[in-house]
Amino acid sequence: MKKERKELVVVKEEEYRLMNNLVVDLLEKNHNSENTTIVAVSTDYSSMIGQYLRHQLSINGEICSGFGVDVPYPDQEFDQEFEQAVVDMFSMYYHDWSKKKYILLVEAGVIRGGNYTKIVEILRKNFQLLPDRVITLTMYENIHSKFKSNFVGEYYDNETQDLTFWWENYNKHWD
Repeated sequence: MKKERKELVVVKEEEYRLMNNLVVDLLEKNHNSENTTIVAVSTDYSSMIGQYLRHQLSINGEICSGFGVDVPYPDQEFDQEFEQAVVDMFSMYYHDWSKKKYILLVEAGVIRGGNYTKIVEILRKNFQLLPDRVITLTMYENIHSKFKSNFVGEYYDNETQDLTFWWENYNKHWD
């Protein structure tokens, strides 16, 4: 029997609370602009937290280096074209992040974990990154996700909750 899903609407104040909590967690683990490059995964949903973290982790007036990569929607495949776009984007910024100790992948929400799984696989295959150099963060992570992020603002249950942010508009690719 399928569970009834209720909308979990993340209001602006809750989003800022979680982002600030994650900033504290990152700084406590010594992640900052001197040693971390921030990559917003799925820029249409994760650009806000990516940009916020880039500024909040700044040290001595130096903003964190960073960029974003797009990934397929649920009704699309992570095919060779998407994979090549990720490789190209990382290659374009290689001079910045290759000097850093960490790559911090950020997403607003991890639902199934497929994007993080694939991005990490691409990074290890194409750039020979050691597992401890790639760190992942999300404001919300589904308890059923196959990928477990290093930093999580809060957990939710995608079987009973439909994660929606205050700034979101209808996106037909999620139907």
